[in-house]
Amino acid sequence: MKTFKFKSICLLSQSEQRARRETFAPRLNLIAGENHTGKSSLIKSLFVALGARPEGRLENWDKNAIALVSFTIDGNLYHVLQQQSYRALYNTNGDCTFATGVSAEWGAEFSKLVGFNLVLIDKNQEIVSADARAFFLPFYLNQDGSWQAVWSTFANIQQFKAPVQPILDYFSGVKPPKYYEISALRDGVNITLKELRREHKLVSQVRERFGRTLPLSGPKTMPDVFEQDVTRLTDEVTTLNHQQEELRNTLVREQEVYDSLRLQIHMAQEALRTYDGDASFLRTEPHDTLVCPTCGAQHHKMFMDILNYAEDGRVLRELIIKLRNDSEKIHKEFVQTQVRLRELDVNYIRVSQVLEARRGDLKFDDVIKSMGAEVAFTAFEDELTELKSQIDRCLGEIDNFEVMLNELTSQRRSKEILKIFRDSYASARVKLNLPPVETKNLRLTSRPNLSGSGGPRSILAYYTAIWATTSGKYGSFIVPLVIDSPQQLGQDEKNLPKMIEYVAKFLPENSQVILGIEGSTEEKFDHIIELTSAYKLLQEDQYEQVNGIIQPFLDQMYARIFSEDSE
Repeated sequence: MKTFKFKSICLLSQSEQRARRETFAPRLNLIAGENHTGKSSLIKSLFVALGARPEGRLENWDKNAIALVSFTIDGNLYHVLQQQSYRALYNTNGDCTFATGVSAEWGAEFSKLVGFNLVLIDKNQEIVSADARAFFLPFYLNQDGSWQAVWSTFANIQQFKAPVQPILDYFSGVKPPKYYEISALRDGVNITLKELRREHKLVSQVRERFGRTLPLSGPKTMPDVFEQDVTRLTDEVTTLNHQQEELRNTLVREQEVYDSLRLQIHMAQEALRTYDGDASFLRTEPHDTLVCPTCGAQHHKMFMDILNYAEDGRVLRELIIKLRNDSEKIHKEFVQTQVRLRELDVNYIRVSQVLEARRGDLKFDDVIKSMGAEVAFTAFEDELTELKSQIDRCLGEIDNFEVMLNELTSQRRSKEILKIFRDSYASARVKLNLPPVETKNLRLTSRPNLSGSGGPRSILAYYTAIWATTSGKYGSFIVPLVIDSPQQLGQDEKNLPKMIEYVAKFLPENSQVILGIEGSTEEKFDHIIELTSAYKLLQEDQYEQVNGIIQPFLDQMYARIFSEDSE
């Protein structure tokens, strides 16, 4: 069972010159603070950094803020840096191994990192890989969307078609990771089988047509048909040549636009390097006045001037990012045009070669005459026999995969998983001071829809039943259980402590827990983060320390992104 745990988070606002760093214990963590002290912002930042933006707005938040999240997977340490849409992955040594500004690319990289191989259907009925939103969905109670009767924990999760059922099936073990691994192998063999059957049909049709044209009694030629083939091939070559010319013209135009954007990026990067040198001089000069290194003139070192100069640097970076996005877009169009042109080139060469052979002295009917009809039919039969053998092997492999998939989704297995879920839900309701309910018809997707103060407690009972199931016999992942926050719909002095006690004492022992609450509690937690200042989650006195931690990661990310952009 693969285990994911948060280790620390660093948050930094360069424009506000404020920052914060917090660590997390492997087991029980409490984030305590009154309204507007930043509990939800701190928790949401964990998921935003990893590519899963929660529902709800980060109040009074710098849109250019930087987040550095450190976490472990089976004890191995990793780091993720995020600024706006840009994210980078770092190994244990802090070396950047991946960086991108494209959400889909990051989603694929994150899923590969954690071994998350779930596939979903999008609104266009296409099969797509699930991302961090699906990975964290069953394990995060977001105060902006998770305490009601619908699944709205993460923004845009509905871009997938009915995602909740397959996500819960995946983590509970109804359709575990092994199921999707075998399904992918089966689908690969199905693709091969489809191609083999197409080829078998084509060879059979050629053999049948050949038999009608040239019976076994002796060779036979049809010059009129031969001339028609030559005419058809000539027309095809002419059409392909015209299409090639059009694509080459398109390719030239796209190359010119791409080169222009590359030049603009280069010029902006040169300006940014000049700025970085000047900014470093401004930060390190200890005197109240600055001496011009060229003419020796002295200038007052005004804070607002320096701040405006820093703003210039941010503008340059944003310009580079915009130019890079435009460059990536035109480069993709350029690559697509190249692919289409290569395909046309291949077809052009193929048809030209056939045409030249038929125009030359070596005629197809001459070859047939030299071989004889019997030899030709033998060649067809040998090819069909080999294709039939390969088709049979594919069918055998598919049958084996189907047996394995049926074992993984057997009725007995599903019943055991549902029993764990139902028993856990019934037990949780009792501990959370809720009346008992009939559970024999409950499914994994039977999310409660209860009004009043009992609603949040029933939701918590439901989630904890999911967690008991995913961490049980058939589960495959241990993911942090994050609850923000139990204080929903006016929980009274009797029931709120019960919810906090339940979280502290009765959640799976092998899981990391992060609980956000208002006020304090008598329950024991391994690590407590206390937030005391309204609208000041980030602190001025932590800026220098956190900036020193983040800057090497930030430099690596943009260096990698800009270097890939220049290739």
